[in-house]
Amino acid sequence: MDNYLEQQDTQDQQIDLKGIANKYLAYWYWIALSGIIALIIAFLYLRYTPDSYKTAAKIKVLTEKESTALNLDLDKLLGKGNVNLENERAVLQSFRLNRQVVNQLNLQVQYFQSGRVNKSEVFNAPFKVVFEPELAKPKAELNFQITLQDKGYQLLNLETEATLQVPSFYFEKPTQDFPFTIQPTNAQSLTVSDNPVYEVKIISQTQATQNLLQAIKIAPDGKDSDILILSLEDPSKQKAQQVLNTLIEVYTQDGITDRQEVSKRTIAFIDERFTYLTTELDSIEVAKGSYKQDNNLSIFEADAASVIQKKSIKDEQLFEAETQLLLADVLDKSITSNQDIKLLPANIGLNSGAVNTLVSDYNAAVLEYNKWKATAGDNNPRVKILKASITDLNNNIQRSLSGYKTQLQQALSQNKRAQGLAQQSFKTLPSKEKILRSIERQQILKENLYLLLLQKREEAAITMAVTAANVKVIDYAITNSIPVAPKRKIVLLAALLLGLGLPIGILYLKFLTNTKIYTSKDVESINPNTAIIGEIPVIPNAKQALKLTSGNTQTEEAFRTLIHNLNFTLHNKEASQGQVIALTSSVKGEGKTTVAFNIAQTYFHLKKKVLLVGADLRNPQLHTLIGSTKDTTGLSNYLSSQNSNWQDMLIHMDADSNQFDLLLSGPIPPMPTVLLSSARFQAFLKEAKAQYDYVIVDTAPTLLVADTLTFMDGIDYTAYVVRSGVTEKPLIEYSKKLVDQKKIKNMGYIINDIDFKGSYGYGYNYGYGYGYHAETVKKKWYQFKK
Repeated sequence: MDNYLEQQDTQDQQIDLKGIANKYLAYWYWIALSGIIALIIAFLYLRYTPDSYKTAAKIKVLTEKESTALNLDLDKLLGKGNVNLENERAVLQSFRLNRQVVNQLNLQVQYFQSGRVNKSEVFNAPFKVVFEPELAKPKAELNFQITLQDKGYQLLNLETEATLQVPSFYFEKPTQDFPFTIQPTNAQSLTVSDNPVYEVKIISQTQATQNLLQAIKIAPDGKDSDILILSLEDPSKQKAQQVLNTLIEVYTQDGITDRQEVSKRTIAFIDERFTYLTTELDSIEVAKGSYKQDNNLSIFEADAASVIQKKSIKDEQLFEAETQLLLADVLDKSITSNQDIKLLPANIGLNSGAVNTLVSDYNAAVLEYNKWKATAGDNNPRVKILKASITDLNNNIQRSLSGYKTQLQQALSQNKRAQGLAQQSFKTLPSKEKILRSIERQQILKENLYLLLLQKREEAAITMAVTAANVKVIDYAITNSIPVAPKRKIVLLAALLLGLGLPIGILYLKFLTNTKIYTSKDVESINPNTAIIGEIPVIPNAKQALKLTSGNTQTEEAFRTLIHNLNFTLHNKEASQGQVIALTSSVKGEGKTTVAFNIAQTYFHLKKKVLLVGADLRNPQLHTLIGSTKDTTGLSNYLSSQNSNWQDMLIHMDADSNQFDLLLSGPIPPMPTVLLSSARFQAFLKEAKAQYDYVIVDTAPTLLVADTLTFMDGIDYTAYVVRSGVTEKPLIEYSKKLVDQKKIKNMGYIINDIDFKGSYGYGYNYGYGYGYHAETVKKKWYQFKK
């Protein structure tokens, strides 16, 4: 038994899925049409959208050691780079460098040619437009039309509609309406093509640079790689290649310029010192010559050679100390005047390794500070940190230099004392010779300093000349021949899914917000304990369906099934009496009167004696089915008059057999509820049951009035009519409440007006040789709504 119930549940679930599918398949015309339209739009989009190609270049950022000499770095051997790629990416994506690319390639000017449908950008136009911003009004965008002619151009300002005829291929006198010059790419080969009209759009350098920054993508080649991949997607392959290659060139030159700044500062410093040293040497030479001439002095005597040798050693030591002290003073003076963060002269001959290291670190920090300041501005956290670091280094240099000068002063004092001792040996020498030696010592000191600075200048010049780039180009810009956009398969698939999904989504919302019942499952989901005794299809022609025929039409077959279910449900306590069947509904318009008439007619065809009673005394409709009027004598007359006989008021639908009689409602009485709840009406039902096999009572709607509920005790069975596509689900809740409260007993539902071939139908037939929905009205394919 449990297995059987599980099988039934599985079958119900499959039927539900089929029912859901049928809901949507009923609108397959719209779904297919939407999909076709979406595909057509996608084809048109792909047809007239230019293909974009991806262009990529690869560069390797070198370290200081890699760019200057061959170096085996342990980090490199371990596969780890010591280059901060994020900093280099920031430089490559800086506004400063990209603006140089815009200026070099004139990217603020764009050229377009119109096709049959849309415009396409042309990178290599036969002429070059150079914008003159000082003549133009400040606008975000300027648009012009240039028509190439046999001997010149015709210019049109698309905003002011001003025109200008240029008689030659050179336009060198810009105006306010045309703030640019034109130069042909090749004046000798410039010819008028089939499409000589060009549209020129000019934007600001700032906007062009921002557009370029958004278009260029820069990413590392791997997690531990020193390689950067520069990529750009653009319809023009040549434009993308030139942009990337130009950016690499600008970046390379920017790195070289940074590295040359230290050498340039050193050369400038030495050149400044040469001016002073030359003057001082000339002065010493003149003083020496004059002194020797005035005092008739010559070379030292040979007997003073040993003394001179000893003194020479002391002189060299004193000279070295004075030289270092002088170089320290020079560097100290440069630091004191370095208030606006400039580079310091490097490697000027100081023997202090600590000072030289600090100067090198200071210059490196100044270079990085200038680069970040130009890229990010003064308020950037990195710029502030670098500025503070430069200040600290400057202070450290001053402190180290001060300590070094103190050491030199002490050494100088010691050498002077030693020299004083050596001077005792020269007491016998003429005082004039001592003065001459002093002059010569000053001369040698200045000459050595001059030669040292000259050597350092040459070293700095060589370093600047051989400065290598800090980047190695692995691959210049290469364009993939396969377009990356638009992605045709994805666009077509997305269009198809959107075209099919849009109507399905609309239908889903339509079904989701629909509160009407359509099939028996809708009713069973709300009131599963009440039987559904009949499902009546759409009756396209009600009057034709009411004719007393005996043919096997779909309507008759549906009502035969309904009668079979009624007979199975009814409990006949007394075989000699008939059954009273009441047909009611929640509100008017659900077709209970038509259903009641067809039930009576079906019983008549089955050779049963039937009485159809119109008990809806407030809004009678039964008379309309037989072409009568509401004032025709009927039930209200009988109930309100004690002397009347209801049999005299009958209408015989079959005059020959008197098997099918009709009792209309009669004129509308003032108090229908009182009449229907009277004992006379109950007596009438008993009499009718004794004379007829079936008494079919067409009652008033239960939700609007209480008339029907007043005589339910005399009813054997109640058929509750609901209409597919009309009855709201809350009304089924109301009918369920009537059953639960036992206000209606022995009730079953009749679902009227089901469109079995429509949106909510089953799509099956009964299998008697004719379709159950054979006579339903076939909706037009364009009828979207139910």
